[in-house]
Amino acid sequence: MRFEIQPEIFEMFPGMHIPAVLATEINTVDRAAEEIAREWQQTWRETADTAGQYGNAQSHPRVKPWRERMQAAGFPAKKFPSSIEAMLRRCLKGGEPFSINPLVDLYNIVSLRHLVPAGGFDVDELENEVLELRLTRAGDTFHALDSDDVEDVPPGEIAYCTGSDVLTRHFVWRQSRRALLTPETTRAIFMAEVLGKVGETVATAVQRDLEVNIQTSLNARSRTACLTVQHPAQRIDSFPDIDNVPGELHSCRRSSSS
Repeated sequence: MRFEIQPEIFEMFPGMHIPAVLATEINTVDRAAEEIAREWQQTWRETADTAGQYGNAQSHPRVKPWRERMQAAGFPAKKFPSSIEAMLRRCLKGGEPFSINPLVDLYNIVSLRHLVPAGGFDVDELENEVLELRLTRAGDTFHALDSDDVEDVPPGEIAYCTGSDVLTRHFVWRQSRRALLTPETTRAIFMAEVLGKVGETVATAVQRDLEVNIQTSLNARSRTACLTVQHPAQRIDSFPDIDNVPGELHSCRRSSSS
């Protein structure tokens, strides 16, 4: 399986880093699920306290750039808000955090802690396919979570895709049924999207946070890489094993080439 970002995406999102971590031998035992639930509760409360100073989600300095870049790409941010804007908006309303399952909650912890979009896919559902971040084209389709029907996707949207299956609409807006993370998932790829305006330092922190949470909370093995305009493609099975890579090589600056 190969992970690729097409050149036009970096033209639309200059300086973007996408840290990615492959998790294998995932084991979400009850103890791990309880630990993730506690961490999710804590992150939800802490973010509500610290982010509240900006008044609303769209004004936060890590959310506002997403609105600007999506608007510049021709996709109204008000209609297609990024996942981090939608989640931060819910967080700032107060109340208890929503919970999907331990794997989704884990990437939501990292997303909310660093205030960047994050997500993941079941690798076994994408075996021997290419995971691409590209513009959609004629013939692409999407199966929404809340629908029994598969819908055609117009050309020119930004999306994670495999073959003609669109896995996310409008980049970081909405995910499909295909390759969802479930409690039965044993191999997954987690990623986050860090805009150039947010910075490489944040991308490195996000990558490390994903690594640590995957190893400690999921009792899993991890391999990691970071896709950038200089390194836009990588075979997932050739991600460096972080147990055998010096710490300074974990950063997005020094990730493995394609």
